Amino acid sequence: MELWGQVRQDDGAAFRQLFDRYWERLYVYALNRIKSEADAQDVVQDVMVRVWTRRASITIETTLAAYLHAAVQYETIAQVARAAKTAGRNSELEQSILPDITAFSDPLRYKELQALAEQEIARLPEKMRQVYRLRQEEHYSVKEIAGMLGVSEQTVRNQLNTSYQKLRKQLREAILSAIFLW
Repeated sequence: MELWGQVRQDDGAAFRQLFDRYWERLYVYALNRIKSEADAQDVVQDVMVRVWTRRASITIETTLAAYLHAAVQYETIAQVARAAKTAGRNSELEQSILPDITAFSDPLRYKELQALAEQEIARLPEKMRQVYRLRQEEHYSVKEIAGMLGVSEQTVRNQLNTSYQKLRKQLREAILSAIFLW
């Protein structure tokens, strides 16, 4: 608790000591639950960043180890829930809308939709477009993209989710028109 008191007094060295002391066991806990090294690292880093940014307002009523363990436990649950939600949305889109589009008997209309999709992809911000193309067209993993671009895997996931949302919004009207009017 003395170390925590120093952290609350904005002591960066004390925070680094706290980080070094608890990082490995928190990481192992998250890894055992998530089964992804990168996601487990993200979970622990997110918790540690939140601890540092909220240090003045956090009140620890148990031990520091118990508090950090609980925080990682909750963040792990949230990470799994987010991953399941994203996977469910992508699966739903693939199973419900894409078969209707690809079943068109008129290849010209299908090509029009492809051209429209390409236009919308081209309108994405440069970094987002780059991440999207690496994932969807080049089939790189999130981890590989993060390594290539020198960003965190969470940043890549955020960019992908945002690009999917933007594209879905922009293409929804065109897809519905294609399905119902053609």
